[in-house]
Amino acid sequence: MAVADIKLISIVGLVEHFDQAVGVLGKSHVFHPDEVSDFYSSTKNFEHMPSGNVFADPLAELRNSLELAKFPLKYIDVDDFKISDEELIGGSKKICSEIDLLINDVASAGMKLNDIKQDILRAKHFIGLNVKFDDLAKCKYIKSCFGRLPKESYGKLSNYDDNPFVNFFVCSEEENYYWGVYITPREYEDKIDRIFSGLYFEQCDISGLDATPKEYYDKLTKELPDYESRYNKAVDALNKYKQDNKLNILKYYSMLSQLSLFSTIKSKALTYHGKGFCIVGWIPKEYTEKLKGELEKIESVETEFVDGKDELKHSPPVRLKNNFFFRPFEFYTEMFGVPRYNEIDPTPFVAMTYVVLFGIMFADVGHGIVLSIAGLLMWKLKRMKIGKILVPCGITSAIFGCIFGSVFGFEHMLDPLYKALFGFEEKPIEVMAPSMTNYIIYFAVGIGIVLLIAAIIMGIYSKFKQKNPGEAIFGVNGICGLVFYTALVGGIVCQLLLGIPIMSVGYVLGLIVLPLILLYIREPLIKLVNGNKNWMPEKPGEFLVDNFFELFEVLLSYVTNTMSFLRVGAFVLVHAGMMEVVFVMAEMSGGIGYWIIVVLGNFVVLGLEALLVAIQVLRLEYYEMFSRFYTGDGRPYEPVRLNDNNA
Repeated sequence: MAVADIKLISIVGLVEHFDQAVGVLGKSHVFHPDEVSDFYSSTKNFEHMPSGNVFADPLAELRNSLELAKFPLKYIDVDDFKISDEELIGGSKKICSEIDLLINDVASAGMKLNDIKQDILRAKHFIGLNVKFDDLAKCKYIKSCFGRLPKESYGKLSNYDDNPFVNFFVCSEEENYYWGVYITPREYEDKIDRIFSGLYFEQCDISGLDATPKEYYDKLTKELPDYESRYNKAVDALNKYKQDNKLNILKYYSMLSQLSLFSTIKSKALTYHGKGFCIVGWIPKEYTEKLKGELEKIESVETEFVDGKDELKHSPPVRLKNNFFFRPFEFYTEMFGVPRYNEIDPTPFVAMTYVVLFGIMFADVGHGIVLSIAGLLMWKLKRMKIGKILVPCGITSAIFGCIFGSVFGFEHMLDPLYKALFGFEEKPIEVMAPSMTNYIIYFAVGIGIVLLIAAIIMGIYSKFKQKNPGEAIFGVNGICGLVFYTALVGGIVCQLLLGIPIMSVGYVLGLIVLPLILLYIREPLIKLVNGNKNWMPEKPGEFLVDNFFELFEVLLSYVTNTMSFLRVGAFVLVHAGMMEVVFVMAEMSGGIGYWIIVVLGNFVVLGLEALLVAIQVLRLEYYEMFSRFYTGDGRPYEPVRLNDNNA
């Protein structure tokens, strides 16, 4: 449950064996390439390998053609597919040309089929007219316009009763349109056309048709099977080509994808005088021996491995490694940023605190069960990462729902269970009772104090792990900060709430004032402990003034971070309050309306509150706790690997 161990690998060899080495690294699926030039103080005699990606354009062209043909893209093993680069590119272009030709045939046949179907539909609307379209079009003194007019516009024709030429003759009708024709003298056609255009008349083209609507309809209906046959033959030809050439297509596609991806390794490699090459990158520790054996089978190739902890200055990439319960929460960690290689992985902490806080704020047995089911479906059906997070959150919500006695907003449904198990007449925690409000607030703040102390302790551990003892001891989130915050909170709680008088002079001076003074002058102390010879401030006066304001900001952050956890208690009350409103509205309706409002209200509250709680808990994680121990500015481990993102 931490950052996985990683090793730096350096590969050198003769240029003639460069492609073999790149192939082994790429096919390993675990190699994260890095810039070789970053690992050498002087690269005077080095230059980049000629690594232009000649496969990118052919791959894009092939992928585009295959997607248009609705060919299912997937990768297959091409280790036995021996072919030169020229043959590979030429073969892929040939496949593209053949597929594009078949696609064009399908598109052309489909367009003609669609056109004739549209013509049939249009002609069908005018079958009642026993006159040839072309005869009307050839009239010298009148103009005929065929088309459709919205029914809403047809009603507005009465506004033009004073104009004898504004007439629309209906031939047929649809749900929202009348199909027909308007006829106007040539000398008034511009004016009449403008009127009908304003009424949203849609004209259909019937020019060049020397037939009546019925004759034209019969003619097209007879021709339709022929056009359908042409289209089906074109589709069959494309499908036959895809089926007959499936394996060959996938070989070309997989090989192009592989070589295009391997170019990312080549682009970072260097050559020495054009004779030798050098590649540098990172691999997980467990793959070291296997990859070393594969590489050293290549003549002239030599490898060297160094532990990642010895190369911290080069920021080793980070691969998170957690168990099945914590793993889904890597999604939240990576959203913020992966840890540095020598930083602790916050994922287990996030997983435990997130599900608990979510459960408290969303406490309802029914809603929790529904949320878990919804999360499971989101993951299974849509592969949504958030779905795997919602499942345990729903479970904790149901558990805390049992504690608070809420089931779909019914606050006393579990009373028989409490009586049977514990002998209680009703649930012991009545959230909406005025006497319970203060306890909920104290509970929420108490959770915040505990979690902030845990975050500070993790920050101390992290700083020691990063070999920064100065920050670990004297930092705001170091031992001084921990002593000050714990002593201050503990003193206030004991003195004011528990009535234990521990705030003595020695307690205040030793555990509150002294740590506060050390925090005030922490910068030179941190430098001194870390071995920085120039630890004294250059301008003491300016240092004292600046640090006074910084200390005030630090004290304010302790207060605001603690008070932010009030939202935990607030959402406990909000849930009960929202459901109370739902039931008040339901009781006002009565009868069947009661249950309709209860069901709809539950869905609204569940969806709205789940979204708000998910966001608010994440805010607590990022802003209140992460700020105490986590930076998240590490580099993610991204090996060269063919996957769905490359498809």
